[in-house]
Amino acid sequence: MIFKSIKRFLLATALLACGFSMSAQHQIGNGRISGDFGFNGMYYIPDSIIGAEPVDSKVRGNAFLNILYSNGGFSAGARYEFYLFPLIDFEKIGYQGQGIRYFFADYTNKFISVTAGNFYEQFGNGLTLRAYEDRQLGIDNSLLGARIKITPYKGITLKGVWGIERNNFESYLGRKDYVRGADLELSFGEIFPKIQEKGFIARVGANIVSKFEKSDDDMYFGIGSGDTTAVIPHSQIPQNVAAWAARATFGYEGFRLDGEYARKMNDPNISNNFIYKPGEALFLSATYAMKGFGVAASFIRADNMEFRSQRWENNNSELFVNCIPAINRQYSYQLIGDYSYASQPNSQIGAQLQINYQIPKKSKLGGKYGTDLTFNYSRFHNTDQQPVQEAIENGTPMGTMGYTSKFFKFGPTLLYQDIGLEISHRFNNKKWKWILAYNYITYNLEVLQGHAGMMRGHLVASDLSYKITPKHALRLELQHLYTKDDDGSSVYGMLEYSFSPNWFVSIGDDWNYGNPLADHKTHYYNISCAYVWNTTRIAVNFGKTKEGILCVGGVCRAVPASFGAGLSVTTSF
Repeated sequence: MIFKSIKRFLLATALLACGFSMSAQHQIGNGRISGDFGFNGMYYIPDSIIGAEPVDSKVRGNAFLNILYSNGGFSAGARYEFYLFPLIDFEKIGYQGQGIRYFFADYTNKFISVTAGNFYEQFGNGLTLRAYEDRQLGIDNSLLGARIKITPYKGITLKGVWGIERNNFESYLGRKDYVRGADLELSFGEIFPKIQEKGFIARVGANIVSKFEKSDDDMYFGIGSGDTTAVIPHSQIPQNVAAWAARATFGYEGFRLDGEYARKMNDPNISNNFIYKPGEALFLSATYAMKGFGVAASFIRADNMEFRSQRWENNNSELFVNCIPAINRQYSYQLIGDYSYASQPNSQIGAQLQINYQIPKKSKLGGKYGTDLTFNYSRFHNTDQQPVQEAIENGTPMGTMGYTSKFFKFGPTLLYQDIGLEISHRFNNKKWKWILAYNYITYNLEVLQGHAGMMRGHLVASDLSYKITPKHALRLELQHLYTKDDDGSSVYGMLEYSFSPNWFVSIGDDWNYGNPLADHKTHYYNISCAYVWNTTRIAVNFGKTKEGILCVGGVCRAVPASFGAGLSVTTSF
């Protein structure tokens, strides 16, 4: 077993050597070769206290190598991925395999751009289509097919796409589903330059997206109970599901307003209990900024808008055609990372407000450089849902319209609430900077994580940095989360020293002192060191990771508990 682990580690290291050797091959004729390489490995140590289970291979790692060739308007590229023995959190979501999983050829000029192979694309805010990659979350739903982008006149853009969504390392052969769509955008500031010169912003757009998935002849769904059981034949399951959206952006000087409305046709699938109700989503955002003051407000409603290319898929990161964005403020605080809000595409309605104010410079409270204040409030509920009569009579919503819902009415279930205040101040000598933050979080554990109950917690965080010299800096971060819910209260401390631009060293500890189980009042410590040289970054770390969730922009995945030593290498050429 140890030999196998070493062998796997050496294979990943060989990929690293390959990446460095390619760095010398920049020019081929008039063309140019570029790319990047990444490796993230871990040596795992079991720890029964934190729930870090023994793994089949103690040494695991993820690696990738991107190669890009460009020559004038032509470019082509490929990515090799090595996830045969992935980090355990990737293995648990089925992200396991190896091979060239991304390749493309593209030609672009001022009038047209044509891509064949794999590509990423987003229409508007992503309410109907968002094909993207987030390597940290293990998400890659690129489309394999073709894309065309036409610009017949400055400020007018038309896109068309057709492709099969990537599903981890599953083969594309034999797939019975694909996605197609078209998007039109008009930028009036580019069409009529005088509008833009006067400080106006005006854009409108619209798109339509359709997914096709063949319905097998033996596909039936039972509804009802007892003697009233009935079936829905496959012929009543739509093979084509369309969604459309319209959007607009208007702005003048410091004011800006964005909005997009999307609607999805009936799409019975496992996430909505195979109901036939259409889905819809509305996103609104308004901002205003002037010197020393800014305010931003946003609203989102999503109802039955989970849109996947396969109706039976229910993994939280696979085969999403669209993405409903999370509008709440994103934080980097360690202790509330496990309570980040995950966007709920089938049932959420909420709003966010953020106010920024700078106490004037050279005032008594503002000091020499001013003091920045940020107030934030966000709240999200489920949507109002009243079962239709047919669903009540059948004892199940399956095969019916499911429910009715008043558009702007908040449902009875609170999903998430955040009240926060942050103060940032740079002291007169400019070497010291202090950030003090307070947040009161209400988090629905049952809906968002599948655990019973509600977490209500107070977080106080302090971030103090000192610039010793122009190249040397020290940063101290302290946090305290007080709660009587879930795993109880925790404190966190981290000290970081940086010698710019090459070295970074940090040591931190997350102590779950308030855990109701005495044996689980655990210290989750972590020591890390990173070295940066040109475009290469090498980092090592040793410590423990708490079981929880990892979220980026409202998209989340579960992270298992782990203990061990890690190595991360990234480089570009």
